[in-house]
Amino acid sequence: MNTTSVGSSGMFGSDKMNGFGYGIGVSVGILVLITTITLASYYCIRPHHSPPSHHPPDVHVPPSQQPMPDLEAGLDEATLLSYPKLLYSKIKLQKKDTTASCCSICLADYKDSDMLRLLPDCGHLFHLKCVDAWLRLHPTCPICRTSPMPSPLPTPLAEVVPLASARV
Repeated sequence: MNTTSVGSSGMFGSDKMNGFGYGIGVSVGILVLITTITLASYYCIRPHHSPPSHHPPDVHVPPSQQPMPDLEAGLDEATLLSYPKLLYSKIKLQKKDTTASCCSICLADYKDSDMLRLLPDCGHLFHLKCVDAWLRLHPTCPICRTSPMPSPLPTPLAEVVPLASARV
């Protein structure tokens, strides 16, 4: 009998081929998974910019398509200039224990010759140049966030500050 022994590796080393095919399949699967995750994260995270639509003035635009107004617009110059300016040396003499010694915006110590601005609602003091630049961009106090301007949104400490000043 002339029998050929096939052995455990099968005909033509098919076990090696099955292992190689399995490795290629796993590698392709991992690449497909990474590509899917990358594309999904790109489409989920990217900013959604729609091109500006130009509507004629007589066409009614639904409220859902109207641009949102800028809710945090700074104070106008007239309001800003109506806030009191005080010299630090005079404030220091009047209020010895309650006056801060440095500007909370630039963190520099006040000098006697520094001109400060007093915010009327909360009483916080800042360098004139520091707080004016802040208030042109933001309508709130940099420390307590109370706003002198009427706002459609409530300010964070609007209810707490009047109660605190009533006890003093």
